[in-house]
Amino acid sequence: MEEALKIFNNYYDTFDKTLDGVHRKYDHTMRVVIYAKKIAKGLNLNDEDYELASLCALYHDIARFKQWSDYNTFEDALSFDHGDMGESILKDLGIKDEIILKSTRVHNKISVPSEFSEREKLFCDITRDADKLDNLCVKFSKLDDSDLIPKEAIDSLLNKEMVKNNENYKNNRLFHLLREIGFIFELNFKESFKIIKEDGCIQRRLDLMKDLNIPEYEKIVKVCNDYIEERISE
Repeated sequence: MEEALKIFNNYYDTFDKTLDGVHRKYDHTMRVVIYAKKIAKGLNLNDEDYELASLCALYHDIARFKQWSDYNTFEDALSFDHGDMGESILKDLGIKDEIILKSTRVHNKISVPSEFSEREKLFCDITRDADKLDNLCVKFSKLDDSDLIPKEAIDSLLNKEMVKNNENYKNNRLFHLLREIGFIFELNFKESFKIIKEDGCIQRRLDLMKDLNIPEYEKIVKVCNDYIEERISE
């Protein structure tokens, strides 16, 4: 891990750390590593695999520094696919481990390719869970009361489905909140659900919706909390 951190930090040092997006993604990465370690520990992985899970998390967003520095955005549609670019950067840095490369490439994709081996899928899923956990556990600021209520997003949650991105709601904070809540339906591991329950991040997000006069609010709360408990009890 020490050598991997050296490679990562040397690459990070080539960017302007005064840029908000650059240091934000560094902090995000360090938190994702912590979550990946918690998941790996919960899965009782051996020392070698525990370190591999940590390395996948460490490198997963390495292309974000270049993305922000070159394009001043984290939107792949306006720059490049940061998973694909991350794999390319890692190869240039001399990283040859196929699991690390594949995990970086697919961490931001809709799903892990079916042709991946069970072992490859395991580490991809750990990285994807850890990444979502950090997005869920960081603070979400107050909602805008003027936001339109996105019915399709609410329907997705009630159907226990991930909320699909929709450009029509690009500036709608409620939509983004609902989309983040929907991450729980793509989490893979019991430990991930334990983490979000202990942190209280889903409840905090649900609480932000209390006063928005959403008819389905109580149903959403029940579906989400019941799902979390079900996954923890598996």
